[in-house]
Amino acid sequence: MLVEMSYPLSPDIPVFPGSPLDEFIPHTRLSRGGESNTTIIKHFLHNGTHVDAPFHFYDKGLTIDLVPIENFYYEKPLIIEKKLSKGGLLQPDDLFAYGQAIHEADILVLSTGFHEIRSDAAVYADDFPSISVATAKLIRTELLNVKAVAIDTLSIESCKLGPQLNFPVHKSLLDSDLYSIRSILIFEDVNMKPVLGKQIHRIYAFPLRLVGLDGSPVTIVAEVK
Repeated sequence: MLVEMSYPLSPDIPVFPGSPLDEFIPHTRLSRGGESNTTIIKHFLHNGTHVDAPFHFYDKGLTIDLVPIENFYYEKPLIIEKKLSKGGLLQPDDLFAYGQAIHEADILVLSTGFHEIRSDAAVYADDFPSISVATAKLIRTELLNVKAVAIDTLSIESCKLGPQLNFPVHKSLLDSDLYSIRSILIFEDVNMKPVLGKQIHRIYAFPLRLVGLDGSPVTIVAEVK
């Protein structure tokens, strides 16, 4: 069975504090005498369920059109469940609790429980849970099969600590100048509800191939039992 882990895009979705809102602008409408219904979208690439390419925080990193397509397909997903409250940080011990499975996984699906309050946009965007710098470094340097991480919050990084510290979590995952190994893709604002309590066989998360850009909206589909 296939289930969708992406949220629909609309102008009223919750966004990272300070990010511009999306706009759907009618271009032609049958109801106004047009030949068809067509629409212009103004979309901020880091609104909604999306993927961060290495170029997002690393000038020499791959843009979303250049990331190999196999990096968006996952055969060994692992859900990490850890209920966190406002400002909470996922720590290395929360991953180590899953034993050898974290070393075999090719994507870590991080469920903090915050997806449950997404309908309250103001609360969802206010000091949401994220991961610690130590956790980001662990994923990048020790979990060598991991190609991507996905989280059920607006960002993998604290909206308070990240800007203050110059975004060390994103850079630990994306910046190849820090480590001589592959970058890790980041999926944010992911819907965990359809997969919790289920066994995930595979995840497909293909982006739009936007030339030269730092990310893309993405439809994430999980094959579950």
